[in-house]
Amino acid sequence: MSNIVLVNNTAETIRLAIFQKPVYNPTLATIAWQIAAPPPGGTSIVALPDDFSLHARYSNDPNRPDNLDTSAKPVSFAETSAAFTIDSVMSQDRLANGAVINQTFNDLVLNEVRVKNNFSIGVEASILRGQDAIYEPQIIWPGGLFMEDVRASLYVAVVSQFTYKGQRLVQEEISITQTEVLEGDALTVTGSKWKGYALSKA
Repeated sequence: MSNIVLVNNTAETIRLAIFQKPVYNPTLATIAWQIAAPPPGGTSIVALPDDFSLHARYSNDPNRPDNLDTSAKPVSFAETSAAFTIDSVMSQDRLANGAVINQTFNDLVLNEVRVKNNFSIGVEASILRGQDAIYEPQIIWPGGLFMEDVRASLYVAVVSQFTYKGQRLVQEEISITQTEVLEGDALTVTGSKWKGYALSKA
């Protein structure tokens, strides 16, 4: 597991969002994968897990498909090329029908994670890096497909004090300071809320 180092070279308490921009779904909202808050003159070290996982939530009641009260067992993966199907599974007493995530190794597309919903109702799918979602959870309708490139670059931006992990980021806010960061990089924040902030590689 590698890290990035975030250095607060200001006299203020700041919040930094670490995020990935969707590649195949540019209209998808960008969310904060992690939030770091290095103290004034201090440092935060953010671990970058190598593993990903796919999570899916769905309704136990087909008449209320938007009531996401049930979760399928998550599936972990470490490859950046992966394909999954969300399939129906019948309980042993044959009284209940649930969803199961299956990883497939057919029709893999290089550097693409694909999720196909073969379940009878829509399913909310989330791709996590480590323990946290890197993209906003997506509803995949029956027969629908979600694709994304999880190798996309990570970015860091200064955000407001009221921004939290998993929250949608405001494009106009993050576009001012967003800086691409690579594994092992150190970024330094300078400036102030009165004059604006800047991020630079240390």
